[in-house]
Amino acid sequence: MTAPIAVLTGASSGIGAAVLHRLREAGYECLVVGLTEPAGAEFVRHDLSDPDDAALAAAAVRRRLDERGRAAALLVNNAGGARPVAAADLDAERVGRDVTLNLTAPMLLCAAVLPGMRAAGGGAIVNVASTAGRTGVAYLPTYSAAKAGLIAYTQSLAAECAGAGIHANCVCPGAVDTGSAREGRSELSRRHGLDPGAYQQGMAGRTGLGRLLTAAEVADVVLWLGTAAGRAVNGQAVNVCGTLTME
Repeated sequence: MTAPIAVLTGASSGIGAAVLHRLREAGYECLVVGLTEPAGAEFVRHDLSDPDDAALAAAAVRRRLDERGRAAALLVNNAGGARPVAAADLDAERVGRDVTLNLTAPMLLCAAVLPGMRAAGGGAIVNVASTAGRTGVAYLPTYSAAKAGLIAYTQSLAAECAGAGIHANCVCPGAVDTGSAREGRSELSRRHGLDPGAYQQGMAGRTGLGRLLTAAEVADVVLWLGTAAGRAVNGQAVNVCGTLTME
């Protein structure tokens, strides 16, 4: 039996690495897009925060799939992030790169896989957004805005493609224990004039679990939404954050 193809962005660490691990366990053939090559997966190196390179990445993915004569069964747009910044300190370059990484690149990659999914009779798309896209976070203006846009885009995509057997959803992680998230929370705590350790503990307390979530817990939800088991869930933004937010 031929293994289904999954396209995944940003798989070198954190949530992306956990998703890649789950995909391998589930028997997917993985095509990874990003800057750092993970072991054991076909890799396309592109900077998804650069507008021109993001377009080249989407074209490369479509070309790789066309060369196989196959469609992606699953697309996971995981690559994302932004450093904290005051709204008054934004400039056009910073806005452009942050929005490209967190919104434009996912839309371009969706456009790359959709024709094949339609021809194959279906597929799944999981866009990794954030709880910051549900409720904006101070000092994360571009990230909050782009992730909110990604949620709205995913809802539009689901409404358009449901009749073609394609289901599209967002996962909205919050309070996850990854290296990049820890760095971000440390910087946010300093901007708020708070002790970084106390800030991290306070975030863990707000999950209702007494701890931060793990990347593996987010990956489990991504994989469920990306398979036939999650087909009845479409156009949703699923929080994976304990009780941090319940919107």
